[in-house]
Amino acid sequence: MKCTQIRDALSARLDGEDPGVDETALYQHLAGCSACRDFARDAEDLHRVVRLEPAPAIPDLAPAILAAIGEDTRAAHAPARDHRELVRLLRWVLVAVALAQIAVAIPALLGDAGLPVHTARHLGSFDLAIAVGFLFAAWKPSRIAGMLPVLAALAVCLVVSALLDVGSGNTAVLGESHHFTDFAGLLVMWLIGREANRAVALA
Repeated sequence: MKCTQIRDALSARLDGEDPGVDETALYQHLAGCSACRDFARDAEDLHRVVRLEPAPAIPDLAPAILAAIGEDTRAAHAPARDHRELVRLLRWVLVAVALAQIAVAIPALLGDAGLPVHTARHLGSFDLAIAVGFLFAAWKPSRIAGMLPVLAALAVCLVVSALLDVGSGNTAVLGESHHFTDFAGLLVMWLIGREANRAVALA
């Protein structure tokens, strides 16, 4: 049997294939052929090294992937965050308007507004009611949609009646200027409701 046949058979056996020769003949040839014995030993050593060779090092990409996901998430939520920041600022503006409204209402409630006591207290009650509505809206922006029609009707009536009184000469412009806070607070309430809805839609 030729050495090439023996070496092919040895390679096939290492690969788990049928050597194609009789095992007895294979061992008899190896017993008498030092070259084929050397080939068998070298082939087994090489096969062992290749089979046990460590896997190539793979860089850990998890931190980079997670960082990229985090950046995408922050970018996606940036518009909603901007709207929430604006809502937070507008809520503080509405608190300031409400406090100004209360400052205007107190003299009228005490009967110290240059008007008949009964009339002054009625007007002071309206101003105080609007101020409380503004404070509640600043505290609970989610309730603005239900409050807005009532406060809008009250504020518009006060502003329109003040304009009519000024136009007819029944009162001075300066004396009715405090109604500006009614309209300003109403506008801020509307803006808070709009921006809060946009933040929810973009979240």
